[in-house]
Amino acid sequence: MTSDQPIRQLVTFRIETEELGLPISDVYEIIFVPQVTSIAKAPKSIVGVINLRGEIIPVVDLRIQFWKEPIKSKKQRIVITRSQGRVIGLLVDEVKEVLRIEENSLEPVPDTIATAQTAYMRAICKMDHRLIILLDLDRLLSKLEMDFIINEVHTREANIR
Repeated sequence: MTSDQPIRQLVTFRIETEELGLPISDVYEIIFVPQVTSIAKAPKSIVGVINLRGEIIPVVDLRIQFWKEPIKSKKQRIVITRSQGRVIGLLVDEVKEVLRIEENSLEPVPDTIATAQTAYMRAICKMDHRLIILLDLDRLLSKLEMDFIINEVHTREANIR
């Protein structure tokens, strides 16, 4: 775990049939999908930016991030969070629930699946008959994607102000 505080609640969401989660302390808010403005030459997973109460926020489509085809549905939401010190929005298929969890329900990622492609996995939460992948936001986005967010999105926002 990257935080010293125990995780007691998870916000869970879905990408196709996969259930993923973030500690509730990492989630600032969950919003309906507003108009997303695309940005030319952005990495494929960065589908654009939104204006949330005057702040320009890049939106990452987790379906594209996990090599799935993008979709549009009424259940989609944007989870506003932070990665590497930057506010970002994560476009998800559906937000499921807020779960109370026991600290001992979190298992480290098994060595057999720990690779560069699975570095975004912080832990796996075992609950009843479910497995929920806990995301490590600082490892979710590639260097290319973070550089784009830092250099393009936040530069544009600074120029607007």
